[in-house]
Amino acid sequence: MSQYKPGETSTEVINKKNDITKSILKKANLIDAIKCIDDVYTSLNIKGYSIAESAVHKWSDDELGIVSYSWNTAHTKHNAQALKKLQAAIKNVNKRLAGGQKECKKRRQYESTDDTTVQLRKENEELKNSLAEVYRAYMHLIESYPPVSG
Repeated sequence: MSQYKPGETSTEVINKKNDITKSILKKANLIDAIKCIDDVYTSLNIKGYSIAESAVHKWSDDELGIVSYSWNTAHTKHNAQALKKLQAAIKNVNKRLAGGQKECKKRRQYESTDDTTVQLRKENEELKNSLAEVYRAYMHLIESYPPVSG
């Protein structure tokens, strides 16, 4: 005898369905927050300066709390409202990306909210300074001690 009656759905399936709907809405909000190409999440695969709907459906990122799902799942009846928001967000961000790529690059050259990126930039600056000091010391040694001819 089966565990469920005909037409009854397990709580796991219902939870997965709700998680996908929440993920669609979260993706819409994340995509709406993108102002220029530098803001695009690295986990989201894009081609050129536009974001495709299929790439958004395949997009998953544990840190952001979003999951991937199939195109058919996104287009089911219970996801209709969330999908409309997502499609509007994609359309709007593609307009922004097409129009304002140059100004964002200047503005965000050294701005980052990611702690790891900030730390790496600091380490990179320290390494550049250290390299410059080593080069100066090397040049000083070369000037101080002329080459020995044999």
